[in-house]
Amino acid sequence: MSAIRASSPRRPFGPAISSAAIAFVAALALAGCSPTNPGAAETTADGGLTTVTLGLIPITDVAPIYLGIEQGIFADHGMELDIQLAQGGAAIVPAVVSGEYDFGYSNVVSLLVAHQNEIPIQVISNGSTSTNIDGADTTEVAALASSGIESILDLEGKTVAINALSNFGEITIRHSLEQAGGDPDLISFVEVPYPNMPAQLAAGEVDAAWTTEPFRTQILQEGGVIAASPMVDMAENFDSAFYFASAQTVETNPELVASFREALSESFAFASAHEDAVRAIIQDYASLSPDLAATVGLSQWIPEINRAGLETLAAAAISYGVLGDEPDYDGFIAK
Repeated sequence: MSAIRASSPRRPFGPAISSAAIAFVAALALAGCSPTNPGAAETTADGGLTTVTLGLIPITDVAPIYLGIEQGIFADHGMELDIQLAQGGAAIVPAVVSGEYDFGYSNVVSLLVAHQNEIPIQVISNGSTSTNIDGADTTEVAALASSGIESILDLEGKTVAINALSNFGEITIRHSLEQAGGDPDLISFVEVPYPNMPAQLAAGEVDAAWTTEPFRTQILQEGGVIAASPMVDMAENFDSAFYFASAQTVETNPELVASFREALSESFAFASAHEDAVRAIIQDYASLSPDLAATVGLSQWIPEINRAGLETLAAAAISYGVLGDEPDYDGFIAK
């Protein structure tokens, strides 16, 4: 059995990115350090393209990046992307702030908490958006059919696996349960990496799992059922992750930020219009089998940030003790 870390139903304020990441960035600040030449990346041999380093998580939601590279969209905007893969957004944040990466990708809650902890990052684009379809979203709560868990209210008194405590999954699940008339304090959460969730569920170590693709589809193929769609419950066109940069990069290299945004927007449009291309490329970078790639759920890709959905999420994060105060949205979202 994989190791899991349990949480009590209610906790006080706690960071949604790792304390090590926050300490790392704080150390930079105390030492008077700042990103070195942020955005002033190296050029390729022909001198025509700027090498831009991007921190990503190898999940289906980032398919537009790989399609944008394949289709020459980023090259058309003068960029050659150097992709650096991480297990989670918490590892990407300090790399962006230190200047090791020009841009990064992380879930919304981790970025909100980083910003509230005065870590100098700013969001430059939306990353992925809910499908708005109950029972057919990309990240949902799944359970075994034999568990008797069929709705969000059935999670009261149950143990639910999430990929990170005091983070995105916990907030959205609590919010869904409370909106349905349940008690959000009556769920116990345990931290389990996404790849381990299907096995933990099958072994009966947890009652349900907040799971994303491709693990969501794997659970369904093994006889699981969807018990709740918390992102759908949160808001229409609800954003789950953002692309971001250091505040210094935004301030000192607006041309690079603008070029990246434009290329990203075009890549989103291409991915949205070419589902077959998305399902083909995720077999490569996400190492999915053709059968699994053909059936996984896909996000919406909308460049604009859903401010109303973000504010609803932040209010829930404050309610459940993950954020301490109302975010400074103007400082959080780059112009």
